[in-house]
Formats: sequence, C-alpha cells, structure tokens
Amino acid sequence: MDPISIGITVGTAVVSHLTKAIMKKAADPEKVANGVNWVFSAVSNFLKIRKKEQGVNTPAPLPPEPEAEHGELPAEIDDLEVEAKSTAVNAIAKKLEQEEAIPLEKGVPLLDLKDFEMDQLASETESLLKQISTYLNNLHFEEEKAAQFGGVTFAPPIVMNTIRIQQQEVAKRVVRLNQCMQKAYGVAAPDLEVLIAASQN
Repeated sequence: MDPISIGITVGTAVVSHLTKAIMKKAADPEKVANGVNWVFSAVSNFLKIRKKEQGVNTPAPLPPEPEAEHGELPAEIDDLEVEAKSTAVNAIAKKLEQEEAIPLEKGVPLLDLKDFEMDQLASETESLLKQISTYLNNLHFEEEKAAQFGGVTFAPPIVMNTIRIQQQEVAKRVVRLNQCMQKAYGVAAPDLEVLIAASQN
C-alpha cells in the first residue's frame, strides 16, 4: 500500500472534485490540498521508519501554516475560478510524486514513543490506508457509472448519493490519518475538517 499514490488519488479524485464545495465553506482548496499532501507525506515517512527503510531521525516535512481566519461565506462562486482552483489542486496533488529528502532543521522528527504506541499507530495508519483505497475504488466505479449518463450532473440520484458517500468516507479517514500523524509527530495539517463538511453538500 503506497501512501504517496493513495495521497495523489485523494487529491485528484476527491479534493479536486470538492473544490467548489470547499470554496462555499470560505476555505482555500489549495491550502486543503497542501494539507492532504502533508498527511500522506508524513504517513510515508512514518511507515518507512517503521519498516526500517530509513533512519528513525528522518524528518517529515513541516505541515502547512493554518489559515489566519476563514473569510466570509461567498455570495456567489465564479465557475472559472472553480476551474482554476481545481487545476491548481490537481497540480498540488501530483507534487507528492516528487518526494525529497528533508533536512532535519526544515522538518519534524518522529516523537519518542513507546514501541507499543508505535505499533498501535502503525496498525491504525495501515488500516486507514486500506479503507481509503477501498473507498477510492468504489468512487471510481460510481464515477464510471455516472459517465454513462453524461456525467455526475445527469446521473440518477442513487449514483450521485453513492459518490457523495464515498467522498465523505475518504474525507473522514484523511482527518483520522491526520490525527494519527499528530500522535506520531506532535503536529498536524490544519483545516482538514472542511473536507468532511464539503463532502456533505
């Protein structure tokens, strides 16, 4: 289970598709995408350390800074702006492929946790990755169904609802992965709860 490829798919298949809904919550989809990237980059680093593929002092990147404050809810959202933001989110997600070694002073090291705690975290992290992968496969299957009707907009309500449920389930598990990484590194990506709210629209 490769956290990086799963993270790219979450960015391109979920965050990108929720761009308009995220904007409706007065949040910036690009900042959300950067937060999602951080989560999967941290997971990748954590699991490589657990598998002894890299040293225990190998740092994860620093998470993005939180937004100072969400702005006012927009009265209207321009479709061209949504398209531009969605394109930017896709580009951010694909940057996950370019994993680079991070100098210790520019990253965040793993906390010194007991073996038992590390085992529990690793087990929960791997379980969440498997669940996310399953929901992403389901989402892809439902989107293929929707394409037969000319896209999500024209798909029957049952297909649209199933797509929304898969997006929600992915969003919930990304937030839980973020919480796991907070236990592992003492820091977390900010504002990811907006993904859950956006997926419920």
